[in-house]
Amino acid sequence: MQTKKGFTLIELLVVIAIIGILSGTVIVSMSGAQDSAKNARIKSGMDQLRSYAEVYRLLHSGYIDGSNNFTTTGDGLLIKNDMTDAANGSRTFSVGVPTATAYCMSISLNGASTNYLCMDSTGKVVEGATKICAATTCPSL
Repeated sequence: MQTKKGFTLIELLVVIAIIGILSGTVIVSMSGAQDSAKNARIKSGMDQLRSYAEVYRLLHSGYIDGSNNFTTTGDGLLIKNDMTDAANGSRTFSVGVPTATAYCMSISLNGASTNYLCMDSTGKVVEGATKICAATTCPSL
């Protein structure tokens, strides 16, 4: 008498179901990691832009030079574009109304449409602001 070796249909279905459940939980747990990584890239870009703003101020005797400000030309524009690309261009980036001596910039973070990161020329950093910069200082929480 010959016995056939192999798995039954029930055993295969149970294994496929277990693999499906495990892969589903991994995908769900990783979805927040993508937003966190993009937000880290945005925060790094804001820090770079703040440093660039100070270099721009030294070179041009202010944060604005004619009709340009530190985010409209050169490295400032490249950094700004990199931050907005961190979420496929859907981030709202704003520079308030920069003057020769002050600026405020903010960008919306991933995960919540009303959560902004704001930095200004005084060194103030506000994460979780509910509106973008309108002047030269970050809005309060």
